[in-house]
Amino acid sequence: MTASLKTWLPILCLVPGMAIAAERCAIEKAVFVEATAGTVLSFKPVGSDAAVVSHLFTITGAKLKLDGNVMYDEESKRPGGMVTNNCPQGDATGAELRACTVWTGVPYALDVATGHIDILGAANTRAPDAILMPGFGPSIRHSTLWGKSGLKQVPWDLYEFKECKA
Repeated sequence: MTASLKTWLPILCLVPGMAIAAERCAIEKAVFVEATAGTVLSFKPVGSDAAVVSHLFTITGAKLKLDGNVMYDEESKRPGGMVTNNCPQGDATGAELRACTVWTGVPYALDVATGHIDILGAANTRAPDAILMPGFGPSIRHSTLWGKSGLKQVPWDLYEFKECKA
């Protein structure tokens, strides 16, 4: 092997991995995993440009299947996330929504390389390295859902990027 090939071979081997990271999918196709309880956060397209909701997602694990959404609040200039369990479809009263809501808060996007934390990006933005949902784990543990969830451990608040769905 020539000296120049020996120099460039390790670099060329790294290029495919860097390309994959740079070409990460839009958040609507992203799947994230939480390490402690193994729950999975999976985004899906909203389906309408006129929708008030910017992101839809599910959180699953053991017997757990929760629905979630993110809506941007123009006044506070940040997203508001909500995770629910079996909420009524269509027009629901405030009391009905409170009864089925498991977690509310601001979802944050994390950039592992820089350590930068920001609000979750808008629809069609690149999926972040991780998503932080502060207080999500304790909200599951202290809800009536805990006993029925089948989870053996309380989920952590951090979901790391796993893959892109086709």
